[in-house]
Amino acid sequence: MSIEDQVKILERLVEIMKASAAGSYERLECEFGYETYENGWSVGSKYSQVKNGQVMSELLDDPGDEASDLVHELHRLMKSHAGGAWDGFLLSVDFSGKADAKFIY
Repeated sequence: MSIEDQVKILERLVEIMKASAAGSYERLECEFGYETYENGWSVGSKYSQVKNGQVMSELLDDPGDEASDLVHELHRLMKSHAGGAWDGFLLSVDFSGKADAKFIY
């Protein structure tokens, strides 16, 4: 339930994004949406790569749907730690591997 656990989840999401990249890139972005409803939850994602200044939509290569479980766990941890509940976040990674997350409330 610690900040370190949250960081580990974000790092794993970055690994999935990098593994999904086709060749070199300037930046990777994935917008994850999180929704709860009676008896459940769902996660959506929009993944893209920036190459030569052009944004190209791609598919997140995640056949086991690990990213959805990670996003769900991140939401649970952050809600219990800080009390806030976000609806989604944008995770960006530049070519050097520096990542940034912006949460949407």
